[in-house]
Amino acid sequence: MYQQIKKVLYHGTVSEIVKVDVTKGRDKKDFGKGFYIAVSKIQAVGMMHKKRLEAVRRSRNKNSGNIKEYLYEVILDTEYAKSLDIKVFEQADEEWLDFILMCREKGGIPHGHDVVIGPTADDDTMLCLRAYWDGLYGKAGTSEAKQILLNNLETENLGFQYFIGKQDVADRLITKMVPVEWR
Repeated sequence: MYQQIKKVLYHGTVSEIVKVDVTKGRDKKDFGKGFYIAVSKIQAVGMMHKKRLEAVRRSRNKNSGNIKEYLYEVILDTEYAKSLDIKVFEQADEEWLDFILMCREKGGIPHGHDVVIGPTADDDTMLCLRAYWDGLYGKAGTSEAKQILLNNLETENLGFQYFIGKQDVADRLITKMVPVEWR
C-alpha cells in the first residue's frame, strides 16, 4: 500500500471531460488501458499538445481549428487511496520495463492493481520497443537486451504518471476535475 499519493495531478487532452470514463483510454499503453494523470503540469501540457498534433494528423488537417486543448487539475481522495492496491515504480528499471512490456504486448489491463504510479514511456517509446521485440538489441527477454532498451529510452528524462484502470476506483479516487489555464 502506497501512502505518499499526491493530491493534485494534471491531465491534458483534446476532449472536454465531464466525467472520467476509463474505457475511453487507448489500449496497449504503459500500465494498461485506462485513465492517465501526469504528476507535473508541464508534462500534462506536453501530452495535451502531442494529442492535438495526433488528432490533426488523423483528421488530415480537416477542421484542425476545431480541435481544442484542455488541461485539467485532478484532485484525488488521498484517504481513499490508502485502501487501494497501488503498484509504484520509483524508477525506470528492469522491473518497470517488464511491466510496460507486458501491458503493451497483452493489452487491456493485464494486472490486478487499482492504481499504478511510475515513469512515463511515451508513444515515442514504441520505436525502441519494436527494435527490442525485433531482436535488434539482442534476444528479447534477456537482461542484456533490456539494459540496451533502458539506455535507449533515456529514462532520466521520463516524467511520472498515475494510471487508473477500474471505473469504480476512478469514481471514488477522483474527487474533482477542474479546467485550468495552461498558457
